[in-house]
Amino acid sequence: MLLISLVIYDMASAEPRPANMVYLRTIDPSIEQDMRYAGAHNFTGHRLDGYDAAECLLSVDTATALARVQTALRTQGYGLKVFDCYRPSRAVADMGRFATEPGDPRKAEFYPRVDKQDFWRLGYVARVSGHSKGSTVDLTLIGPEALPADTWTPAAAQVDCTAPYDQRWHDGALDMGTGYDCFDERAHTANSTINASAKENRQRLSSAMEKEGFVGYSKEWWHFTFSGEGAPKDVMDFPITPMSSSDVIGASGQLIVVTSKNWDDIQGTAQRYERDGKTFRKYGDAFPVVVGKNGMGWGKGLSGAGVFEGPVKREGDGKAPAGIFKLGTAFGFDATVDTHLPYLALTPTTECVDDSQSQRYNELVDGAAMARDWNSSEHMRNEEGYRKGIFIEHNTPATAASGSCIFFHIWRGPTSPTAGCTAMDQGDITALLKWLDPRESPLLVQMPEAQYEQFREGWKLP
Repeated sequence: MLLISLVIYDMASAEPRPANMVYLRTIDPSIEQDMRYAGAHNFTGHRLDGYDAAECLLSVDTATALARVQTALRTQGYGLKVFDCYRPSRAVADMGRFATEPGDPRKAEFYPRVDKQDFWRLGYVARVSGHSKGSTVDLTLIGPEALPADTWTPAAAQVDCTAPYDQRWHDGALDMGTGYDCFDERAHTANSTINASAKENRQRLSSAMEKEGFVGYSKEWWHFTFSGEGAPKDVMDFPITPMSSSDVIGASGQLIVVTSKNWDDIQGTAQRYERDGKTFRKYGDAFPVVVGKNGMGWGKGLSGAGVFEGPVKREGDGKAPAGIFKLGTAFGFDATVDTHLPYLALTPTTECVDDSQSQRYNELVDGAAMARDWNSSEHMRNEEGYRKGIFIEHNTPATAASGSCIFFHIWRGPTSPTAGCTAMDQGDITALLKWLDPRESPLLVQMPEAQYEQFREGWKLP
């Protein structure tokens, strides 16, 4: 809900970011983000005050609950895309000013049948924003039947947000009956005039959100507030700034640090760490690993590829990704394993898609249960090293040709490199699976020794 306030806030009194507010990417980078108020593609036609970066921030409990929704949806072949999360109070004030000033630069798309002076009376806006408490999120549902997302520019034609699905703005989501931020009765959650497919998609989204403690809003199908324990009570006004690598590390309670001698080395060393206040302490002994047959290159991950000096990871280059990475699903040949991570028991039809033109690029899929749009993949049960493994989210959400199917897995031997994964002795990966706890937001930090020392202090690494 666009909870708009008319209060004019003192911009000089902005607060620092509270410790319980986290970047969603540090909790679940697989949730797509299209942060509309960090740009001009929203009902005001301008970037709102306080949106200095296109990032979703939420309270840690809200973000963790949203990650559980994402996990449940992904088992069904769907996922989430967020449009807005925490909203600074200064941005709420900015919305309030817009609603009282002349001019309607985006009326034709977002509110063609509404006068903006009526936003409050019609319930599309309010005077205090739940978004400013860090527990409210605007989002939609993505899936294989969605039309590909278009890239917005100010020159894009304005199409009524209630127009048919194939005619209105293509945001990469499934048909939800209207576009996002559509001030119209058709956007009301239970509207009866939308088509059957849109009704089904709204129900699927609402059901998944409600199971994890989110409450919807009757006049906006995209708007949900987390009502569980830990939901913040007070509004906030700290600005949304770019996520730094130290922000990422600071949100983690477990680190796996893998270093090699140089970019071309195929062998490395891994060390586990656990958080101890503001620093980390070693956990257990270091152990040997092997990496890509052509060493390492900067991967996309949470630190970004192409940002730092050095080689960049690409599809099929035989390099392991360097950077900071979330860890995803554990997998293996056995029906169950001793791990707290989500676990996928591999079957003869489990594949990892490495065709960058596929909508399933860089995903583990059941090749027998879905329409194939890929020409190449790894058949997971054919590789003995995948008897135990963990998905490394170095390209999530996937960017074409940036690399795919990167895992921790069992090595062939201490001198046998991989095609890009990080491999180790079976005993070491067994211990890793048992130790890792998703509640601690575990991370892999992997790079050559010189680069690790270069970033160690600034990123607050052990």
